[in-house]
Amino acid sequence: MSGPLSAVLSELEAGTPTLAEIVRRSGLEESMVRAAVDHLVRSGRVESREMSMGCPASGCGGCASASDDGAPDCGLPSPVPGRRAGLVTLTLSRR
Repeated sequence: MSGPLSAVLSELEAGTPTLAEIVRRSGLEESMVRAAVDHLVRSGRVESREMSMGCPASGCGGCASASDDGAPDCGLPSPVPGRRAGLVTLTLSRR
C-alpha cells in the first residue's frame, strides 16, 4: 500500500504527535493530510476527540474561542471557520 492515506496512517501509528509534523515528515500538503485524517475518522480507523481545557494563561486574547478582536466569547466555536476550537486527540482503532 502506498499513497496519502497509508502515509498518514503510518505516521499516526509511529506516534507522530501533530499534523504539522505529519506534513513535514510525509512531504504531503497540509490540505491532503487533513483530508486523509478526516477520511480515517469517518471510516472509523481513527477516533477524534476534542480535549476540554481551561482558560489559557495568556488570557482571552490567546483563546481559540475569542472573537476576531481578542474579546472573550467563551463557549463559541473557533473564529477560524471549519476548525475545532481546542486541542484534538487522534486515537487509532484496532482492526
